[in-house]
Amino acid sequence: MEERWSTEHVLSLAPDPASLKAAGKLSGPGPWSGAGWEQGVLWGLCKGSGSTPYRAAVELAGPAYKCSCPSRKFPCKHVLGLLLLWSGGAAEITEGAERPDWVAEWVKSRQDASEQRAEKARVKAEAKAEADPAAARRRAERREARVTAGAQELRLRLADGVRRGLADHAAAAAGWEEVAARMVDAQAPGLATRARELAHTPQQGLLAEYALLHLLAGAWGRVEELPAELAATVRTRVG
Repeated sequence: MEERWSTEHVLSLAPDPASLKAAGKLSGPGPWSGAGWEQGVLWGLCKGSGSTPYRAAVELAGPAYKCSCPSRKFPCKHVLGLLLLWSGGAAEITEGAERPDWVAEWVKSRQDASEQRAEKARVKAEAKAEADPAAARRRAERREARVTAGAQELRLRLADGVRRGLADHAAAAAGWEEVAARMVDAQAPGLATRARELAHTPQQGLLAEYALLHLLAGAWGRVEELPAELAATVRTRVG
């Protein structure tokens, strides 16, 4: 559970002196019922002048406030009163209580709204990037640099494997999973797949596979110099 706020902190949230004075009258347990506190959310029902109590709730992380009263002040006196009651450690607020439906719905609506805002921001950022040829070019250049580094590392691994000899293929097989993972990090899924397949290649065909993969990784290093069709094939195979 979160640490309770100090009374001074709650008082600092009041929008004006009148709200602060009114909240003081609601800071005792008398007008409150059904109050609870669970996983960063505080809630309670406050008796007002009508037959239906006001529903007040606070999402502490925001903080965010909700109350069914008609007040335009934010936070209203009911929310402030609830916070003062809570900060004082009142036993009337049940710690770890199950959230009522109206509280759960409010929290979920806030989460949904947050996710929608994040998705809109992501789509907007992607659209902006697509509309910016320079940014798209920089992204492509960064990816090609990562692929190039991965291809160079792969060639070194293959050369080391040949120098060590292929007789103990079983011992070397486990290392190819690690190499494949590094190729994924380098954004070269085609090289990753082929590296992973080396672990399952029969020993009699291993040298040929080493040679083909070494050739492919080397071709990527000079892909800009290759004829268009061959360059396209290399890019496809690299992934």
